[in-house]
Amino acid sequence: MPSLPNDQDCGLTYQFSNRKIKKMIGFDKLGSGGHGVIILNDWLSDTSTWDGVRQYLGLEQFTWVFADLRGYGRSRGQSGNFTVTEAATDVIALAATLGWHRFSIVGHSMSALVALHLAQHHSDLIERVVLVTPSPPRGFGFDEATVDAFRDGAYGDDTKRLRLLQQMQGSRLSEHWIRFKLERWRTCADPEAVAGYTSMWARDGLPDPATTIASPLLAITGEQDREDLRSDAQTVALRPLAEEVFVVPLASSGHCPMQEVPPLLATVVERFLSGTQVSPE
Repeated sequence: MPSLPNDQDCGLTYQFSNRKIKKMIGFDKLGSGGHGVIILNDWLSDTSTWDGVRQYLGLEQFTWVFADLRGYGRSRGQSGNFTVTEAATDVIALAATLGWHRFSIVGHSMSALVALHLAQHHSDLIERVVLVTPSPPRGFGFDEATVDAFRDGAYGDDTKRLRLLQQMQGSRLSEHWIRFKLERWRTCADPEAVAGYTSMWARDGLPDPATTIASPLLAITGEQDREDLRSDAQTVALRPLAEEVFVVPLASSGHCPMQEVPPLLATVVERFLSGTQVSPE
């Protein structure tokens, strides 16, 4: 595999698809294997959400690239339209810079839509697709008042954000967990990005949800998550979309299995990427 640029290279200008990318999205790399995997962040945090999983990942078979979308983590301060298509273009540009002609993609929550869009329209690039507690392909379809409430939370102070997190997370995990998520939100995400991406997952979903996917697809659900994100609902939503779909429910996890059950998540993801049959816990 070609050598990968380090984080300091992300400010350079790259030529891609006959146009210049002035600034790459930021990333971190782990491993040196021949199977490249790009992992994307969720709505309220950067890919530091995956820090607890890193120690369980195989480094000889895989190269793991943790990529932060515009406005998150290593990509904070990058403006944009914050859409599915823009994010997918950024990922493809990153892969081109890495010298990857084929790779697997992992999306979590809202970024599962980016992974799906890539698999729909760039099957020549995408080897396998992993969706971790994914947003529905057609979005949640929330009304405009609800979408505006989420956007308002993006610009809110800690009190408003804490209230929103409590509504989203419920009381299954401790108050300390909620406050940890609040701190990561404050530290890792630009308000403009959180507000900008809201309509993507909360209302709109994929631009073309009927386009089928040829790459093998794995959806990992948390069975303590909200009901419309559990395995039964995800199976109904994803079966028409892909030719080969595996849905693996994690019975003891909620929406963030990379933080709630990290070694189990790492095992399920690696087995699928290796072509090994995956099964529920």
